[in-house]
Amino acid sequence: MKKFLLLSVCLFSFGLQASDCEFKKNIDQTLDLSGTEELAVLAGAGDLRITGVTGSDLATIKGRVCASEEKWLDQSGLETGGGKRAEIIVNLPDTDDGESRSGNNYAYLDLELEVPEGIRMDVKDSSGDFEMKRVGAATVQDSSGDIDIADTTGPVSIRDSSGKIELSDIHGDVTIESDSSGDIFGKNIVGKVLVQSDSSGDIEFRDVGEDFIVERDSSGDITAKGVGGNFQVLNDGSGEIRASNVEGKVEIPADKS
Repeated sequence: MKKFLLLSVCLFSFGLQASDCEFKKNIDQTLDLSGTEELAVLAGAGDLRITGVTGSDLATIKGRVCASEEKWLDQSGLETGGGKRAEIIVNLPDTDDGESRSGNNYAYLDLELEVPEGIRMDVKDSSGDFEMKRVGAATVQDSSGDIDIADTTGPVSIRDSSGKIELSDIHGDVTIESDSSGDIFGKNIVGKVLVQSDSSGDIEFRDVGEDFIVERDSSGDITAKGVGGNFQVLNDGSGEIRASNVEGKVEIPADKS
């Protein structure tokens, strides 16, 4: 597997402050995705936006590198590769302040991608807000920052350390493998919802087509509104559990009844 350096990313449209971009350069590239079955994006800290568009076999890649030192601009850029599993990898130099974009030393990249609608995605991002819509099945690994995923044609699986998660119009199952902190909200889920592990923050899902299962939750309220199958909470620490319009069985810990 190719080695890559983690980045700090932040989109123009997400409201980047000019004071955080002493030196900058723009990136404008395309990647041919004809015959590609899955696109892997290896990014890092910062905001990332991915949008599926119709009528194209290309990935359109737009970005802006921001750095506190002009010499770091030449060391920053993208590495791409096509094939059945295509890749977009961001490379940035190490700085004394690591991945922080608020310290005296920084280098990060604003990144916005347009990809073929319905393509399968595998995204690894370090921190910062992340938005993705109109793609296929998606696997997401994120350390911190909000996650907003909408209008997929396949299932979604997420591992997240902190930050709010919002999911809507998911045409497949939703699996939250792990989430350390931050609220989780979902609506219009065609398949089933499985929350394997959540440490803190509220969990709420509305209009779930099949089962809604929470295997382990440490703290925060759990709400189910409109579930086509069963609603189950297997282990829960603290917080209220609410359920309404559940077509199947409702199973919650005895002390929450």
